[in-house]
Amino acid sequence: MRHIIWDWNGTLWDDTGLCLEINNHMLARRSLPPITIEMYRDTLCFPVDQYYCRLGFDYDVDPYGSLAHEFIEEYTRRRFECPLHKGAKELIQRLHDQGCRQTVLSAYQHETLLQAIDYFQLRRFFRDIIGLNDIYAAGKVENGIKYIASSGMKSSELFFIGDTIHDFEVAEAMGVECVLIAHGHNSRARLESCGVPVFDSLNAVGFRALLGV
Repeated sequence: MRHIIWDWNGTLWDDTGLCLEINNHMLARRSLPPITIEMYRDTLCFPVDQYYCRLGFDYDVDPYGSLAHEFIEEYTRRRFECPLHKGAKELIQRLHDQGCRQTVLSAYQHETLLQAIDYFQLRRFFRDIIGLNDIYAAGKVENGIKYIASSGMKSSELFFIGDTIHDFEVAEAMGVECVLIAHGHNSRARLESCGVPVFDSLNAVGFRALLGV
């Protein structure tokens, strides 16, 4: 039986549109041109400080730390405008009912990650929930490596599902199998460059494939 490791933002939680709105608000305050959803998905990268540079923010005027706080303030206020992706809760429930172990590994700050998972009443389905210690979205690779080292599980038992190139990088660092979903924060073309299976939705992955049968 597989142990599935889920990314949270963009994979299970449909927050891409909100992130785009907030980025455009930040750009407008500085008289910088807005971006489209296609531009967002083609540009977003980790570490996020590189992404803000690509959008045209000047760190001599707005240090990355202040931009991160500006983003998080609006995101935190509006985050529950975002639903789960279609079919996410039902899929998590079904996998749980089949005895599949599930974990969340996220670049979201840990306490706010727990709040979001509790908001959707999902905590009981996850064996472990792992977020970061701050708001800067760096350190997910390190947490993934620590998790597999401490879990006692073989890499062949683990299966990572994410929506960004960074999720592929995390899975690769952990030495685990990975699939990517093109409904989140990176475009299908960028995800396909990773050389792993890419699907348009969670439902398209296939329930039996997730169980490893």
